[in-house]
Amino acid sequence: MTRIVSRQHALARGVSDSELQRYCRTRAWRRLCPGKFVSSTEFDALSPTDKHRIVAEAVLSTSQSPDSVLSHISAVVLHGLDVYNADLRKVHITRNRSGGGRSSSTRKVHTSTYTESDVTEVDGVRVTSLARTVADVARSLPFEEAVCIADCAARTRGVTRDQIEAVLDSCANHPDNRRARRVAEFMDARSESVGESRCRVVLHELGYAPRPQVLLSDAAGVFARLDFDIEDISTVVEFDGRIKYGKLVPEGHSASDVLWEEKRREDRIRATGRQVVRLTWADLEHPHRIRALLVAAAARAAASPPPTGTTRET
Repeated sequence: MTRIVSRQHALARGVSDSELQRYCRTRAWRRLCPGKFVSSTEFDALSPTDKHRIVAEAVLSTSQSPDSVLSHISAVVLHGLDVYNADLRKVHITRNRSGGGRSSSTRKVHTSTYTESDVTEVDGVRVTSLARTVADVARSLPFEEAVCIADCAARTRGVTRDQIEAVLDSCANHPDNRRARRVAEFMDARSESVGESRCRVVLHELGYAPRPQVLLSDAAGVFARLDFDIEDISTVVEFDGRIKYGKLVPEGHSASDVLWEEKRREDRIRATGRQVVRLTWADLEHPHRIRALLVAAAARAAASPPPTGTTRET
């Protein structure tokens, strides 16, 4: 684990201020914030989220206000939730007061009242609770980014819509509560990845009502769990995040075996009268392309016999 070294500790070990300055000048050490240092070699090897975590811990430890807690995207990182496309350049801190927030190049200080139930500890660091964290990002981040975080919190930590709305109700006059309630209403633990969360948002904003993780049956029984079922146009949407990031091949199977089984599964889906649209990460950047694929699928479905088989939600 990367260790933060304080100036006081370094001086106690016999390291002088001039030596600290030389270590930073030669880039052997990195100054995280005034009086807090870390090995450059260790820090540079970290992922972006782990770098943010280290900086956030250092910044919070230098706060002069005992009511300071890590919040917003910094709390998301500390809680270990998926972070999609969020700006990690600033550490976010909330202080338990009604005014006096400020921002610098390295930190954003929010001022908002909280109760002790809104605060928890992660590895000894005070952070906003999961529900409060999701509510905060839902009030401050773009819809898609906030949904990705909310879905992850629901999927991995059991956070519910009711919990988020209770946090929002506790500060009923917050100007951004309306946008946060939209996230709370849309969050869904059935989205199994950031990619699926993004895909669901895009489909929703195109005017469709996708049902995630639907089980599909034919005469032989349940044979597929669909990423998304769009019942109105008899179309199945499969998100292929594995195309970009690779897919684990089960022991005893080859990549061609996996592709063959996937083809057989898709043929079986089509045999029920449903169309199949496959989307990748690249497609999510081009909603017009997705719209065209779905319009074409809907036209094919309309020209085909009514779908057979049954679906049920997991």
